Amino acid sequence: MNFKGVTLATLIGLAVPAIATVSDTPSMVAQTSYPSGTFEDSVWSVTINYSNNVLSYEGKNKQNGNNLSLRGAKVGGDAQRRVYTWVNGDTTYQVAWRPSDPNFIRVQVFDSKGKETLNRLLKKS
Repeated sequence: MNFKGVTLATLIGLAVPAIATVSDTPSMVAQTSYPSGTFEDSVWSVTINYSNNVLSYEGKNKQNGNNLSLRGAKVGGDAQRRVYTWVNGDTTYQVAWRPSDPNFIRVQVFDSKGKETLNRLLKKS
């Protein structure tokens, strides 16, 4: 028997399980959770969608019919509470979401001076 051949075969045999383990990990890391679907209360309806690597916000005031579409959120927060932020002119829209309580989001709107003009807890419909 060739000692180099046996050594090489042994090393390759040991490396294959390690390669399989490493290639399995990225698919688990790539699974990102975010609030999706429609959340509402008696006045507001907000739909969050993720498409083409872009998180979108569709907001509607049920009382007067006004609506707003925003795309491209900045993501902040931590693993327990994620905050998604969209900016429209001088107005900032934030959605706070807890993966441990996925059926609720908190929507906050801030004017150009940072004053909160809306703060609502919305339930998934």
